[in-house]
Amino acid sequence: MKGITTRITTGGLCVGRVHYESDPAKCPGEPLYEDLLAGFPLHERDPRWLKEMEIQYEALGGQKLFPLWDRWQQNGRIVVPAFDAIGYRIYGSYDHGWRHPACYLVHGVDFDGRITTLWEFHASEVPVSQISRIIKGQDVKLGDGRSFQGNPYAGKEMFKIADPQIWAQDQQNSDNPNKATFDIFLSCGVVFQQGIHGADLTVAEWLMGYFWLDPMNPMYRITDNCRQLIREIGMQRHKQFSAQVARSRAQPEALVDKDNDGWDSLKMFLVRFPPPLKHPKPTEPPNTFNWWRKVSKDTSEHRRTYRIEVS
Repeated sequence: MKGITTRITTGGLCVGRVHYESDPAKCPGEPLYEDLLAGFPLHERDPRWLKEMEIQYEALGGQKLFPLWDRWQQNGRIVVPAFDAIGYRIYGSYDHGWRHPACYLVHGVDFDGRITTLWEFHASEVPVSQISRIIKGQDVKLGDGRSFQGNPYAGKEMFKIADPQIWAQDQQNSDNPNKATFDIFLSCGVVFQQGIHGADLTVAEWLMGYFWLDPMNPMYRITDNCRQLIREIGMQRHKQFSAQVARSRAQPEALVDKDNDGWDSLKMFLVRFPPPLKHPKPTEPPNTFNWWRKVSKDTSEHRRTYRIEVS
């Protein structure tokens, strides 16, 4: 039968492979095929289409987690100019590092539940005692000449969450190697709640399926002063592996563990604010012709309005 194949594993199990073409209504040229294709931004070339629909196990390997990020960050709606978040509920999230950068992010949530990352600290080889001062709003100049602005939302955070590894005794810090990083923060007057590490793909699905489902009306935004976080989101990639390994070992999806300090800090926060079970649908189905036409039109109007305001 077309679209259905079988194979015998080395253990003697029979494995069936069911391709979408086994359903005549989903064959190329049929309306249902076009509907399926509309959900993938790059259509037949989209790595997600190749993996999910063409059953090419290795297709996502090495691919960007957010393939449309370069386009989205330029639409003026997801990456926005920095502003004073008056009336927002303020929170903080921290991913620890020494040689890898430490990252503290400040997030604001408005009355509609829209989340905006408002400010970032991102640097390597900064003592915990000095990071504490920065989080508490003090400007810091280190002996190596580097200077850091203090957190402009210091004292306004309803709570701060942190990498659970800072509670471990073996977490690297330069202040006191025999003391847990959390205890050093605590002695400096900075209190964290324990966050959850991991959840890369879960948070990515939330962003694509809810927060950025309608990129012209996003429920998660980043201010343009958070340069490292913006850069890191665009750099997240799937791990690469061969088709044979993926097929024979049921290789789990994972991301490359690199350039992800801001991303990890963001994930810990979003895990505490998951999407609602019922959320509003975009005005047009995403990635359809009418959707992209609306995106183009709204972006042009936004830019034209901005030029008028500043002229």
